[in-house]
Amino acid sequence: MTSEESYGPVPLHKDRTTVLGYPRADLLTVLIGMPILGLLLGIALPPLARWLSDLPVLPWRDGITFVGSLDRPWQTAIAAGLGLVAGLLIAATDFDETLKLTLTDRELTADLHEKKRTIERARVSAVFLDGKELVVLDESSREFTRGVHKTAAAPLSKALRSHGYPWHDTDPHAALFHRWIPGAPGLPAEAHAVLAARKVALKSKAEEDVRDLAETMQGLGYVVRDEGKDQYWRPLAGEADGHQ
Repeated sequence: MTSEESYGPVPLHKDRTTVLGYPRADLLTVLIGMPILGLLLGIALPPLARWLSDLPVLPWRDGITFVGSLDRPWQTAIAAGLGLVAGLLIAATDFDETLKLTLTDRELTADLHEKKRTIERARVSAVFLDGKELVVLDESSREFTRGVHKTAAAPLSKALRSHGYPWHDTDPHAALFHRWIPGAPGLPAEAHAVLAARKVALKSKAEEDVRDLAETMQGLGYVVRDEGKDQYWRPLAGEADGHQ
């Protein structure tokens, strides 16, 4: 079930609307291609396992030998079905983890992880790409949303600018970020504790915990981003002077 969180009142009239979701070509590739690929892999696995089982040195030999023994038609059908289901799950996960935007001249709605959030255009201070992720900042420079977006930069910026949103080619606050060093001055102990917990979540790939802890940091007055294995932080706008 989709939940909604509103950042500002809903307009009383409908504006021109632009939907920036999964590009149609990519959507067809994922929704059709991944299940077909999974189906084919399911069919190909037993013969491949039988071929691998002849190798003199083979890790997980017992498991591979078992897969290679699935040579009956009904077993092949089950393997193909499991591959198809796996492909569908991968496609659904990829779609769910892709940020979708709905734009009007009055407001922007972000749809990510089955959660919709809306912010008035007047409250948006910057929109930019950070690698493959699209970032929308509110008036305090807080990250209103951040997520992987499939639309290329040129049509994305054109669509946003056509509705009056402040597109930036780079993060306008990039110079304020500091690499997190445990216990280093500049952050309160509570923020250090949150970043330490987030480091553990990143290492264990607990994506929901990673996102929740980033939100916790914003509640403390800091934005956090990742570069490789390192976490970087910056104060929210208006609080930056105290961290110079």
